[in-house]
Amino acid sequence: MEFGKVKIECYGHDSVGIFTEKIAIYIDPYVLPKEPRKADIILISHDHYDHLSIEKINKVKKADTIYITNEVCCSKLNGDVRTAHVGEEIEVNEVKISGVEAYNINKPFHPKGRGIGFIVEIEEKRIYFAGDTDLIEEMKEIKNIDLALLPISGTYVMTIDEAIEAVKTIKPKIAVPMHYNVIDDTNSNPEEFKNKLKGICEVQILYK
Repeated sequence: MEFGKVKIECYGHDSVGIFTEKIAIYIDPYVLPKEPRKADIILISHDHYDHLSIEKINKVKKADTIYITNEVCCSKLNGDVRTAHVGEEIEVNEVKISGVEAYNINKPFHPKGRGIGFIVEIEEKRIYFAGDTDLIEEMKEIKNIDLALLPISGTYVMTIDEAIEAVKTIKPKIAVPMHYNVIDDTNSNPEEFKNKLKGICEVQILYK
């Protein structure tokens, strides 16, 4: 989707591309296009295989690619690796990247501190990538979001109804459903998410 001067691509699961004429950013590259543009910045939310995939990173990285991730993942990456902390901002090539909380409340898969979400500020747009998370109290602190990328599949992350509550809390201009219909136990219907948000928030479905 075209989003001002920014192009957003979702390839499946939690794999996202954020592009301008000058900058190529990937978040959790696990599903990729056939001929991906090389990455200036790669963000990794946590160390599970479907988010931190060295094989897929190798397909998009360059010699000078900058990696931004949390402390858990840093030791598994080589090169220019920068640690993202919740509440702190990193600026790279005029892109501002802030760490936010991402964790499960009543599930064992993503304990607090294991992963991280991101707010990416680029070309005057604020993009929230929730990561693998439940509906958490810290979402009340997330403000002025233009585009929110939210998991909807339950099991490991928020259900559709919980993701809808997240939209009502965060109040983004546009919501994009993520984390469904790629790996086992993540079946979900993005059209249901969209239909339930009619009149509340614009929803863009970027992969089937």
